[in-house]
Amino acid sequence: MRSPSKVALTESSVTLAIVREPGKSFSKALSTHPEKNSIDGSKALAQHRGYVAALRRAGLDIVSLDPMEDFPDGPFVEDTAIVAGDRAWLCSMGADSRRGEAESVSTALRRYRKVEPIPPPAFVDGGDVLNIDGALYVGQSSRTNPAALTFLEKNYAGPFRPVAVKGGLHLKSSVSYLGRGILLIAPDKVDVEPFGKFEWIEAAPDESANCLTLGDRVIFPEGYPRLAEEIRRCGFNVDAVDIGEFEKADAGVTCLSIIL
Repeated sequence: MRSPSKVALTESSVTLAIVREPGKSFSKALSTHPEKNSIDGSKALAQHRGYVAALRRAGLDIVSLDPMEDFPDGPFVEDTAIVAGDRAWLCSMGADSRRGEAESVSTALRRYRKVEPIPPPAFVDGGDVLNIDGALYVGQSSRTNPAALTFLEKNYAGPFRPVAVKGGLHLKSSVSYLGRGILLIAPDKVDVEPFGKFEWIEAAPDESANCLTLGDRVIFPEGYPRLAEEIRRCGFNVDAVDIGEFEKADAGVTCLSIIL
C-alpha cells in the first residue's frame, strides 16, 4: 500500500440500490473482452441475483427494473446516471447503442432525486464518475467526451477533477474508493496525480480495481484473493461475489447498481 499523508474523510450512508436483471439478449452486450462470445445468459442471471443478495446483506432496499431485451447492456445501470447529493443527471452515453437505456432509469430515480438530463453533444457514462465525499473525479475515456467534462465542471457545485484514463473501459474500471481515505487502484491504467492525497492498494494488471463499499462492507468480485486480503487488512469486511459473466462484458461490481 502506498502511504502518503492520511486524510480524514466522512463516510456517507446509503439505503437503496437500483438494479436491472439481464435479459436474454445480454450475451450480445458490448465488450472488448476476449471471452465476450462465451457469455452464458443463465449463469449471468444467477450471478446477478447473487449480487443483489449481497446488496441486501449490506442492508440496502432494492428497486429492480424490468430487463430490456432491446438493450443488451441494460444491467449496467450505473452508466445511465450520475448521482450527487439530492440530484441526479441522466447520461447521454458514449455508445450509440446504449442511448435508450436512461429513460426507464429516470422513472425510478425521480422518486428519490431531482433529475436533469446531460444533453448531447455531451456524452458521458456513469462508470467514468467517481464521487469521493462530494468531490467528482471524472474519467477522460473513450466513453466520456470533453463536452461532458465541461458540462459537469460548470454545473456541479463541489470539487471537480478530470482524470485521464489510460487503460480499461471506464475510470472506475481502474480506481474505486474503499473509504477511510483508501483507494483500490490500477496505477498503470489511470493518471494517479489527482489522487495524491489518498493511501492506496495497488491492483496488478490482471486484477480487478473495482469494488463497492457500503459502510464497512466491501462487495468485491471473486477471483482476486490477494486484493481481498489486502482490503481485509484495512479493516473492511469483504463480501466476494461471482460476476464472471459480467466481467466478460468489461463490467465490475459497481456497474450493476445505482446506489442512493
